[in-house]
Amino acid sequence: MFNKLSQVIEYYQNYHLTKNKYQYRADNLLFFDVHDLSTLRKKHVKEYARFRRVTVSNSTINREISFARAAINRVIDDYEIALNNPFEKVRFTEDDYMANYLTRDQYNRLLSAALQTQNHDLHDFMILLTMTGCRPIELLTLEWSNVYLDKNQFVVRNFYSKSKRTMYKYLNNTSYALLLERQTQAKGRYVFTNPRTGQRFKSFSKGFQLCKKRAGVKCTMYDLRHTYASWLIQNGVGIYTIKDLLGHGDIDSTMRYAHLDYKQYVSALSLIE
Repeated sequence: MFNKLSQVIEYYQNYHLTKNKYQYRADNLLFFDVHDLSTLRKKHVKEYARFRRVTVSNSTINREISFARAAINRVIDDYEIALNNPFEKVRFTEDDYMANYLTRDQYNRLLSAALQTQNHDLHDFMILLTMTGCRPIELLTLEWSNVYLDKNQFVVRNFYSKSKRTMYKYLNNTSYALLLERQTQAKGRYVFTNPRTGQRFKSFSKGFQLCKKRAGVKCTMYDLRHTYASWLIQNGVGIYTIKDLLGHGDIDSTMRYAHLDYKQYVSALSLIE
């Protein structure tokens, strides 16, 4: 029944994944279908990594390997059978990563650039990214039915969250006021409905590129999420609280921001003067 890796992945997609099936990962992993699952070995995984490394980074390869590993483990659990899993304990060294975040001045310049180009939707989108720590897709797919202003929160449904868990995002005064204003002028079911199509905006990439150029700021849209975490930690918010606010599944993902709490470490050093 599960002779090929693709059969395992198809089961995983159909019975364990929601809207995001990660089909591009499944397509790349067809590489392994020249072998039966029972004969796959770690040397084949290394061959795959060499093949993929021509065009992608080790971090992408690790995510694809993790996808294959999870698919096999799901079948093992569901059917209570023993399957060969050559992807277990395989991880390739990734480049050192330092999260980029904006200063207040850079953030304000981006917002001003959006207003100068009359892109009010992008302006609001950037504010909410920075004030809620959402990933772009979580805001692009946010529906008014999941916004609860009376509770100062909105809900990111599990099929749109990276962790596949339902997440609650909390609103400060800035994000609350912005959502309240947008709600009074709502044009459709989505918080960011495209008035020309009546459907949600698919992306703000083009407008964002223009804003960055006009503002003279080098960043990605995802850096606004990093900025959210960075500003919190620099203002004394605990790392475990930030983990929950970001919706991270484990603390390791959040620890990339720990070095930004430099005031704590500088103060500690004063004890030995």
